[in-house]
Amino acid sequence: KKKKRHKNMSSPAEPMPHNINNDNTTKEETDDDDDEEENEISTPAGPIEKLYVQCSTQKFDIPFLTCLLLLESILCAAIIKYISYTEIDWEAYMSEVTMYEEGERNYIHIRGGTGPLVYPAGFLYLYSALKYVAGGDGSDIVMAQILFGVLYVANIGVVLSLYMIVGRRMVDSVDEILTDAPVRMTSNERSHRLVVSHVVWTWRVAMCICCLSKRIHSIFVLRLFNDAPAMFLCYLSMVFFVSNKWRIGCLFYSLGVSIKMNVLLFAPGLLLLLLQSSDNLVETIICLGICAVVQLILGAPFLLTFPVSYLRKAFELDRVFFYEWTVNWKFLPEDIFVSKPLSIGLLLCHIGFLVLFAIKWLRSAKDQTGSYLFLCNNPTNTSTRNKNQLTPEYIIQTMFLSNFIGIVFARTLHYQFYSWYFYSVPFMLMFTLMKRHTKLMVVIMIEFAFNTFPAMAKSSAVLQMAHVTLLSGVLLAGGPQIFY
Repeated sequence: KKKKRHKNMSSPAEPMPHNINNDNTTKEETDDDDDEEENEISTPAGPIEKLYVQCSTQKFDIPFLTCLLLLESILCAAIIKYISYTEIDWEAYMSEVTMYEEGERNYIHIRGGTGPLVYPAGFLYLYSALKYVAGGDGSDIVMAQILFGVLYVANIGVVLSLYMIVGRRMVDSVDEILTDAPVRMTSNERSHRLVVSHVVWTWRVAMCICCLSKRIHSIFVLRLFNDAPAMFLCYLSMVFFVSNKWRIGCLFYSLGVSIKMNVLLFAPGLLLLLLQSSDNLVETIICLGICAVVQLILGAPFLLTFPVSYLRKAFELDRVFFYEWTVNWKFLPEDIFVSKPLSIGLLLCHIGFLVLFAIKWLRSAKDQTGSYLFLCNNPTNTSTRNKNQLTPEYIIQTMFLSNFIGIVFARTLHYQFYSWYFYSVPFMLMFTLMKRHTKLMVVIMIEFAFNTFPAMAKSSAVLQMAHVTLLSGVLLAGGPQIFY
């Protein structure tokens, strides 16, 4: 209305006519617009709108989550029953476990059908238990699939719980903004409820997207990769982090690392969070010590016998992957893919973007709290004294982003690596300024690439474009709220 009045009075293209009744005319038009708006507001809400608003209330959060888990359970059961299992690494896992059970402690000598063992000791303990349950020798594949089906449902339950916690936080923030806004903005209670409901259902749609990946179901239920339990423990640790239980969270995080070292991609983000959530450096050292002690205890049988062999193979940082299995760099010639300059360049980009986002996050912390680190020990920050806790969205976004930067600049991505970051994609998109159709397109592009077998130059290019789009979106968006 102000634009319309401004246009009538001062537009250079349409000079205001010298008419003494101009102001009266404008006032009459404005009054007519107000009457029309009041008529629209007074229109009674239909049954669909009432149901839409009613189901967005917090009491329906748990039923909504329960329905998703029930559907996922049915889907996993159907996959196990009607889709054939595909052997890739399970037999190799069982061979490696058998050699360990027979007394071999030299990691260089522990091998399977796919080569030498390249996972930390926690992997051997976990898959020894799975071998025992799956017929004693690992031959009962159906039982192993059932266990991984249960693991999938537990994993998606943990992930959706994280989404639900942050989603409800966002809803409360929007509700508070609307409540504290000028009277003109909040006088319409119906519009207020609709806006809040839209936020709720947007997050619930994101939760549904987490349940729709064909490749993720395959990785868990049809392939039995160790990526699945490693990521489950990593996500479980985040539940403790958002509950301000950092020591217990570090315990589960380190257990995830002990199964597969890719969980270390979350480490830079975790270190920043520990430094910001602690009162002092001592608490950070304690949490890091917990992570180290877990690795020492689990790796003790190997560290006390063949320590160099264990450290070289369990945490093999210079491992060279096969070109034929890469999903993200298939548009490059093989000689460039295996070249040292590409490896060094990706490593430098990885470190550079970690530093870039660390600076962005630290500046945001300085703006919001007045300090960069040890925010809970800042006497000038009343919010930290009252709550002494980082917000869930900040914790999860930091962890997800740290991991995703490693994904973008990874030397290679195999199909099972999709489980490392799929669930973080909808979450990070929620905090970008992209249009809805652009966000959806990013999800579709990534899913397309990981469901194209074998990978082609086109699918790899699509994947990298989606990665760059998402990373740019997060970079251009503002940082999340750090404290309550």
